[in-house]
Amino acid sequence: MPRMVRRGIGLLFPDLIKMNQSFTLMLCAGALLGVTVFPAGARQIPENAMERLRAADTNGDGAVSRAEFLAMRASQWQRFDRDSDGYFSRDDLPGFAQKRWDGDRISTLRQEFDTNRDGRISRAEFVDGPTTLFDLADTDRDGRVTEAEAQAMTERAENARARQ
Repeated sequence: MPRMVRRGIGLLFPDLIKMNQSFTLMLCAGALLGVTVFPAGARQIPENAMERLRAADTNGDGAVSRAEFLAMRASQWQRFDRDSDGYFSRDDLPGFAQKRWDGDRISTLRQEFDTNRDGRISRAEFVDGPTTLFDLADTDRDGRVTEAEAQAMTERAENARARQ
């Protein structure tokens, strides 16, 4: 696991660093593939978020379309729905992490993604959920994040981290 990913996961879930990588990837929820949401509504872009966004460029044209972004998100579903019941719920978390289900961060993520308010996130809610990272990066609102937009977003995130 790359050092930056471990560091980001360590900030979110410090006791998980020593655990299996698949658990930490699932729990990182990469802040559900975009932006880490903190209780007060403040947002912080994880250090590796732009790397994940760039990885979604499956056609290699140097830009990520919204369709590519959503396809990448859909491909990640099985990491979240570990029991294959069609939902990301407390049951998908390893026992040692289940207490975090009601913690501020995961609770806030559920509030954003769980549109029918049944207390769990369906595949459709996950795939079609908020695309905050994509929307923040797509500054010209053309439905594509170019390398220039991704670089500008990375610089904005680095500047924000430096101010903290």
